[in-house]
Amino acid sequence: MTGTTTDGRSVHDALAQRYDDYAVHRLLHDVPPHETYEVTVDGRRAVCKVATDPRGDPATEARVMAFVGRETTVPVPTVLALGDGYFVAEWCPDVPRAANADETKARAMGVGLATLHRETADAVDAYGRFEPADASATRRCGDCDGLVGTAPVIAEKADWRAVALDRLADRRAYLESVGHADVADAVAGYLQSHPDAFDGASDPVLCHGNYLPDHVGVDGGEIARVIDFEHALCGPAEYDCWRTLLPLSRNESGEVEAFREGYESVRPLSDGFDRQRDLYSVLLAVSYLKALYLQDQHDAARTRRIAEQLREHAFETLDALERR
Repeated sequence: MTGTTTDGRSVHDALAQRYDDYAVHRLLHDVPPHETYEVTVDGRRAVCKVATDPRGDPATEARVMAFVGRETTVPVPTVLALGDGYFVAEWCPDVPRAANADETKARAMGVGLATLHRETADAVDAYGRFEPADASATRRCGDCDGLVGTAPVIAEKADWRAVALDRLADRRAYLESVGHADVADAVAGYLQSHPDAFDGASDPVLCHGNYLPDHVGVDGGEIARVIDFEHALCGPAEYDCWRTLLPLSRNESGEVEAFREGYESVRPLSDGFDRQRDLYSVLLAVSYLKALYLQDQHDAARTRRIAEQLREHAFETLDALERR
């Protein structure tokens, strides 16, 4: 399936490739470049995620998710089928529904993320993003043959700074269209002029990349399901931790401490973890800016206000980093 549509045809085109008996029930999630639907395939309730834009790559996400399900104890949906621009996975009634976390959930999330990192550390030996299976890449992550075809492919970079610069370039391409490319340029400029910025980064693990409360289901204080591996990559564990902790820190209750306690009950945080907060906050601010406009969840005035806050934070924090 190579269609680039937002009228629901993509999901029908995808399912028709694999199933004679299928039904599409409702749209569950619609954030470019993907749509996710509740479907039935061969009498089985399921979800189907389809690309609505050439930037989308659900098949690679499915391979990553299948690898996690096979190689770790982290509970993820079972992949039923995948193809060009889509995957089908089992329906999980325990998927997360709330976008917030109390201390109990935050602690369980910490345990779950640490488990993902600990159990993928031996299978990942390079920093980099995941690529489609037919890409000319240099590493494969584990051994996940069978239904999903091949293991997820890592496009290896020399070091973590190179991965960060690659991600900044990707986000800059979008931010240029909304007038905020200068933020990506400023963060990239800092990394280029400080080749030691990520010295001491921990060894690569499989990072979820968007490990937030609405992607992590918890039941009885334990992880029940982890979904949405769209942003997964191979990087240092501290990147993944700050990706979770920075949004949690907007609350002034005990979620941050609970998450850290849960994480450190499984594996220690990296040396110098807290010193890296500002650097990761500016790196992630660029991603937040892109998501702000791409997801388009606010009116124009609120979007401008949030964008200005992110810009101000990024430039002020870069100034502070330069003065260290």
